[in-house]
Amino acid sequence: MSVVSKFRSYLSAPTHGYVLGLFRIVFGAFMTYLMIDYMQIDLVKNAFILPKIQLAYFDFLKPLPESVMDIMLLAMFFSAFAIMIGWAFRPACFVFGAFLFYFLMLDKGLFNNHLYLFVLLSFMLGFTHADRFFSLRNFLSKEKMANLRVPQWEVFIFQLHFAIVYFYGGLAKLNPDWLLRCEPVKSMIKAYPHDDLFAAWLNLGFQPTLLTYGGLLFDLAIPFLLWWKRTRWWSLVPLLFFHFSNSITFSDIGIFPFIMICSTVLYFDASELPVLKNMVAGKVKNVEVLSTPSWVQHFLVGYVAFQLLFPFRGLFLPNPVNWTMIANRFAWRMKSQSRFVDQFDYTVQDGPTGRATPVEVNTFVNPPQIQVAAHDPKAAADIAKGIAKEAKLYGVADPVVRARIRVRWNGYAPAYMVDTLLDLSRVEFSPFQNLDWVQPVPHEE
Repeated sequence: MSVVSKFRSYLSAPTHGYVLGLFRIVFGAFMTYLMIDYMQIDLVKNAFILPKIQLAYFDFLKPLPESVMDIMLLAMFFSAFAIMIGWAFRPACFVFGAFLFYFLMLDKGLFNNHLYLFVLLSFMLGFTHADRFFSLRNFLSKEKMANLRVPQWEVFIFQLHFAIVYFYGGLAKLNPDWLLRCEPVKSMIKAYPHDDLFAAWLNLGFQPTLLTYGGLLFDLAIPFLLWWKRTRWWSLVPLLFFHFSNSITFSDIGIFPFIMICSTVLYFDASELPVLKNMVAGKVKNVEVLSTPSWVQHFLVGYVAFQLLFPFRGLFLPNPVNWTMIANRFAWRMKSQSRFVDQFDYTVQDGPTGRATPVEVNTFVNPPQIQVAAHDPKAAADIAKGIAKEAKLYGVADPVVRARIRVRWNGYAPAYMVDTLLDLSRVEFSPFQNLDWVQPVPHEE
């Protein structure tokens, strides 16, 4: 039997779905909490309604009326709760994933790798039978979970998803700055609040080297340590340390470390977990293997190929990924560079008169969008285009918009990100062409 045939047999082999049901509950609970948090911070108004300029991934994407988006957010809350309890499960998964993806695409200021992961996990759960275990559906139907089996792929695809997040995050760190200069770790430690409880520990002399190479080795090794039965339990020690320390150190990753910790249940067989061991002991009569439609199998082959290949698109594009952020998102390049903003100024010059006026950027965009524009030249240009459009409404016939965006990137000397003399509202952007209006990578000057 060929390797491919063995792998196909492995994916179709029946297995207990208990770990899938446990993960569904945890994922749904965290997503419910996330939606409550979004409601409390009034995400719709602050992220999509108040800013005059939207930094969408596609120009045709526009915010819907505030009332409609509030209803969408409420629908996401109920969908997340339905995922958790396992009721109306498939519609809930697809509604939650679709609406969260729309929010994510609508403004780059909202993007985070873990939100992208949540979208993917939601969609993938919708193709599984995770609602047949530890669910309201199971309780009401009085269905015996012990009699049910799922094909192994329903668990494997989640194992693979989390392995990609870890391993590709490690691959992104294989660059000279990370390996030779311990950057961006050094810069992140330097920016860490000095009065924090962990500041003294982080500022020990060996920490940059330890965190740089320890983080790299962890990302590259942990998927294989979790997959291998002999190291599975031992791997939980560095995994817990890694994620708990990240949750303390980084303020922008929210529930992500805890999702990653809980995801480890997917790598264990039900018989290996004390809480489930008794449930799988003994023989069961009338075992039912839940089937998968053939179109789902074909779709998943293409889906997995996309997830494996798409993160590498930056290798074939002309602009440096970490500096321009082109192909940086949706590629699991987490904490692979640091950037601190020293200056973020826009001016509008009236073409005929030559009179230049400073722009109050905060009246156009919110703080997350400013952070995005300090990383992403296209976002910086989109803000310039929005300012030019607004200037025309106020009678400036031929506005010229210039930006002075100076950043400290990966510990190098402060440098301007875009050409400060060009009219940024008229530049053209294509990821497939060299952006001559973007300044060179700082250390290459």
